[in-house]
Amino acid sequence: MNERIGELLVKENLLSADQLDQAREQASTKGQRLGAQITQLGFLDEHELTEFVAKQYGVPSIQLGEFEIDPEVVQLIPEDVARKHNVVPVNRAGSTLILATADPSNIFALDDIKFLTGYNIQPVVASEEAIRNSIETYYEQEDLLEEVMAGFDDHGIDFVTDEDDFDAAAANQEASDAPVVKLVNLILTDAISKKASDIHIEPYEKSFRVRYRIDGVLYEVMKPPLKLKNAIISRLKIMSELDIAERRL
Repeated sequence: MNERIGELLVKENLLSADQLDQAREQASTKGQRLGAQITQLGFLDEHELTEFVAKQYGVPSIQLGEFEIDPEVVQLIPEDVARKHNVVPVNRAGSTLILATADPSNIFALDDIKFLTGYNIQPVVASEEAIRNSIETYYEQEDLLEEVMAGFDDHGIDFVTDEDDFDAAAANQEASDAPVVKLVNLILTDAISKKASDIHIEPYEKSFRVRYRIDGVLYEVMKPPLKLKNAIISRLKIMSELDIAERRL
């Protein structure tokens, strides 16, 4: 949030001049953004501040905690750039990338991301804390997945082209490989940390995704390679003490 918004908050009697000075001092001391200090000091709640900024700039606001972000969209912006500008991509529509930011007036950040991605940028306003939480959630998961995937040997796991060719012994071996164990453990521990009530492992003909149900809403969190379908499902069956050779259409 820039200084102009702070002054407008005072002008609209949503913040006193003393409170603004205190927030500025705290932001300078802690090396944090002004908006974060205003909410952390309890002068305004995040929703009030977000709605005020959105109204001032005539752009929509978004509650990131209620929005599912496609991991492929997250990958459009490197983590260091997202942290530098405190932004997170939330969706794309044609040649437009919808970008959550706490400061839609930051033309430098918007131009930087437009140049980096090649997309036209449509800003939406979100609270600084919500953006930070989204960055931690989505980029941490991407980093962990990349680390786990680095342990796979592409020559050891093949794409499944014929469902009748299922080899239970081979599936059991794949499911016991350390990278598969790490990946399944990652999914389970990540779901627990996010307080998910359900984990959906969803293999399709040409894709494979993992979704969590959090507070009644399904969020896509991961798209493992399709070639890992049998290994992941077999690992879950082994952990559940089910027969991996039993299959249903």
